[in-house]
Formats: sequence, structure tokens, C-alpha cells
Amino acid sequence: MSDHDEAGEFDWEGTEDLTLLSEEELKGRLGGLVEEERAVSYRLEILRGRIDLIRAELVRRGAVALSPEELVRVLLDEEKRP
Repeated sequence: MSDHDEAGEFDWEGTEDLTLLSEEELKGRLGGLVEEERAVSYRLEILRGRIDLIRAELVRRGAVALSPEELVRVLLDEEKRP
């Protein structure tokens, strides 16, 4: 089951009732989420570093800086979309 509705918004109505979980289950969920947060934070720092490197190279070349959206496309190796 997804945590998001069709519009991509968080589905608060569909969340489970945490009061029904045991303390052990709650601790397990918390540990899993803390680990997920660490992984996401690490990935974010890597992306920020890559963004900084690209910006520095653009400045070195005297080029016009890319918008954040363009940088994301470059970093994710996505083709430019219309």
C-alpha cells in the first residue's frame, strides 16, 4: 500500500493507527525510518556535492550558470524534455 494518493499527496486517511502497534513494533518501525532517513540524507549530500562541482566548473569556464532544474537533469543524466 502506498503512502501517497493519486495526486502524490501524503494520504493521512490511509495511515495505520500507531496506537494499535506494540512497543516492539513501534521501535522496529522507528529504526527502519531512521535508517531510511540516513540513506536519503547521504544521497542528498552526494547530490549537493555534484551540484557544487558543476557550478564551480561553469564559473571556471565563464559560462552562464544552469538553473536548479537544469542541474538536476544533468546530474540524473536525463534528456531535455519539451
